[in-house]
Amino acid sequence: VLQLSPDSKLHISKSTRKKSKRFQLSLNEAFDDVVKGCHKQHGINWLFPPIVSAFRALQKETIDYGDCQTQLVENGSFQPSGTTPVRLYSVEIWNAETGALAGGELGYTVGGIYSSLTGFTKEDAAGSVQLAALGKLLLQCGFLRWDLGMEMEYKRQLGAELIARTDFVREVHRTRVENKDLVLRCNGRRNAKEIIDFDRPDNNDATDTKRRSGA
Repeated sequence: VLQLSPDSKLHISKSTRKKSKRFQLSLNEAFDDVVKGCHKQHGINWLFPPIVSAFRALQKETIDYGDCQTQLVENGSFQPSGTTPVRLYSVEIWNAETGALAGGELGYTVGGIYSSLTGFTKEDAAGSVQLAALGKLLLQCGFLRWDLGMEMEYKRQLGAELIARTDFVREVHRTRVENKDLVLRCNGRRNAKEIIDFDRPDNNDATDTKRRSGA
């Protein structure tokens, strides 16, 4: 799990920042193409047709209505205790020059937690740039944690750490109530470098310099 707030532990390497200008990031533009990319890279695996159909329905609810309301139940019982929204997204990374899909992933949000489900990449650096830009987008939208799934070296390099299952479940129970209105937004295709550099002091300084010089 990668902590985003407070005190973000997201780490983006200099090489990823440099390469990010070659790509654009979007949300919910190419669900079926992302699924095809995941199947091509990983095989059908667990992402078999009935699961894809369920994900597509969840994504349609997310796009059309803003979310899919799911019922909460009390611990140790089946008694309903309210509802919380679940939102499913396809995340796309595009080659800025050719417009071709270079990679992507499927993920969902509950409260202040975004969970990555599966992804693919078919162009050098596209995967690392997509993760970096998505991490900064999650930060900009106010998310607290990023569940990256099973432990792997590239996830540790991004800033993810193992946490106890009991701690994670406790956080899910809290945030699904307290942060249920958080929504991941991108507003069309955005340059990945602009997303990554959004809150960098040197980026703000450069913008101020341009404004003062009339550029």
